[in-house]
Amino acid sequence: MYAALGSLRRKKAWPRRNMATQSSTSLQDLIREDFLTCKICYDLYVVPKILPCLHSYCHGCLEPLVENGTLQCPECRLQTGVPEGAAGLKTNFFINGLLELFQMKHNKDLECTICSTTQKVVAATSRCLDCKDFLCQMCSQGHCCSRLTLHHKVVNLEEFLAGHYDTEVRFMQELCCQGHPQEALRFFCDTCSVPICRDCRMLDHFQHKVVSMTSAVQRERPSVEELIKSLQRTITGISEQEKAVEEGMDKLKAEGEWVKERICNYVEDIITYIFAQKESALAKLNVFVTEQLEGFCLARKELQIQKDKAVSTQVFSQHVLCVGKDYEILYLEGMIRNRVEELQAHQLQQFSSQIPELAIAWDEPQQLSEAPLFSFVFPGDPPGGDEQHLELGSQSLTSLGEESGEVTDALSDADSCVSRSGSSTGYWIKAEYGYSFDLDPSCFRKEPNITGVAVVPHTGLVLLLDQANDEIKQYSPGGQFQGVIPLPIPDADSVFCGICVCGEVLACSSETHLFFLTLDGLFLRKLQMRGSETSYALTSYRDFYVAVSEGTLCSISLYNPSGLCVGRVQPESYHGGKFLFIAVNSWEEFVVSDFIKKQIVIMEKSGLVLNVLKPSTSLLIKPFSVCVDEDRNIFVVDQFKVIRFSSDGGTGKVVLSGQGQPRRPRVLAIDNENLILVREDGSTDVYYL
Repeated sequence: MYAALGSLRRKKAWPRRNMATQSSTSLQDLIREDFLTCKICYDLYVVPKILPCLHSYCHGCLEPLVENGTLQCPECRLQTGVPEGAAGLKTNFFINGLLELFQMKHNKDLECTICSTTQKVVAATSRCLDCKDFLCQMCSQGHCCSRLTLHHKVVNLEEFLAGHYDTEVRFMQELCCQGHPQEALRFFCDTCSVPICRDCRMLDHFQHKVVSMTSAVQRERPSVEELIKSLQRTITGISEQEKAVEEGMDKLKAEGEWVKERICNYVEDIITYIFAQKESALAKLNVFVTEQLEGFCLARKELQIQKDKAVSTQVFSQHVLCVGKDYEILYLEGMIRNRVEELQAHQLQQFSSQIPELAIAWDEPQQLSEAPLFSFVFPGDPPGGDEQHLELGSQSLTSLGEESGEVTDALSDADSCVSRSGSSTGYWIKAEYGYSFDLDPSCFRKEPNITGVAVVPHTGLVLLLDQANDEIKQYSPGGQFQGVIPLPIPDADSVFCGICVCGEVLACSSETHLFFLTLDGLFLRKLQMRGSETSYALTSYRDFYVAVSEGTLCSISLYNPSGLCVGRVQPESYHGGKFLFIAVNSWEEFVVSDFIKKQIVIMEKSGLVLNVLKPSTSLLIKPFSVCVDEDRNIFVVDQFKVIRFSSDGGTGKVVLSGQGQPRRPRVLAIDNENLILVREDGSTDVYYL
């Protein structure tokens, strides 16, 4: 009677189990040879042992892999401590249950279980799902007529082997207690967290808190389901990072190609001189891109490994949840939880695309020298790239900055920097961003090439000399475009380069000529300047005179607004350089950038050199445009940085750095407390110092 009641109880529970088989994982998908095959011996599992990573292998296959009490998973390489050897690992009862069903269905010589006890060999034709016996035709008829087995379910053997009753057979499988082999595990001890049988409940666990296996599973199933859902979010995050790596690789390739094209276009103009340097520069670029791509490939491989681990854990957990027995779910719940938490605790590496910066040593072919034509500033390189080490004696620039307390790199001190808000330039600054000039591309015939900037005294109007369009762009103090001032038609093959405002006169340089215009653009006079340079930089000292930097002459000529030369500044014993940009401070001291010697020269009007800022003693690498403020502080454009030096020419501080930007700073000016920075494409930003 107890057997019949047990059968009725199990049959009432079948519909709930059948509903579970409608999920994404079916029993038919799991009872197949490939799922039940060990990945080491490629045979059906024999005593399957499960690792903490939820991968299973035969006990005999794992034992030779144990070394010094440690076992490494052959698939995911997870290290597991096994002081007792492979025997100390948990047995995978989930796989064992499926193996029993698989082997039962694939046994071609099934005999009647009852007749075999009478020493007769009779082929079986059916199976009793309740007794788990194979029956011949005669025993099957008797089985259905007996009062004790009247309610048992006897099914056709062919249908049984075809898998029509796999779900019912799987549901009726029971795991017996190791201490009481005749009793099934039907209870769960909350005190000990172990499944127990009826005898265990009445004996060893009588005083413990015991619940039915069904109640325990219903209580724990939501937490397992939530774990699987959270694992899906982990897989999604890995996929997004994998996509970011792919995008980073594409961006790296595109930017590398952009740099390569720019190098090639420049080389074509002076191919006879720089062909060898072209190949060298491209080789350096290709090495860098290759190294970066290798790093991305390694990162992608690591992400794929993590993803495979997460997917494998998810699939296995889903299998257990969908078709696992109650005690199997409880048995594996802790391992699944540990594995999921381990995967989620893994810190995914953050990736960023590192793009090299290209610096061209000379803007014009006439400026060729023996120095390398191309140089790169790769991410992580020290200041100066591959040109020089910036050393003074045995001390590097970094150590000098540390000893003096100066900030030698704005990017390395990001906590004290303010990121420009609302701007697309990506600059880090030690000044507050103010506003940007409104550039309207429809007003330009050609892409702008800004070579000079000037501020009109007392009005704050900003003038930008656009060499490409032969005009001066005028902006209000707030950055609104006010129109253009046309320039006189220069001589053949001549272009305007420098600009400054001296009182009510606008001075512009073109080749060896100096033009004086009104602030409205009306022509006043044209002067011949000394030397034979292709470009001259200008500045003004109040409304007294215009100062002209005279290149390889290493001198400065002074012209009053009436066009008369009122003086020259010639530093004593200074030769072999090339004066480029120029500024003059309130003490009438001249600050000049030397293009050849790559240094800043500070001198009095008498020609006495007060200080020289060199790469070996400062942050300078390739000084370009210069300007000064009312406190005689010096601001220098150096590649993608703007460096500020005090009036005494100290070590200097980086006040703005735009590493990785496609357009480098070109010229700058000071208007009261505002720093006006203009880049090659004409985009202009104003910062409050």
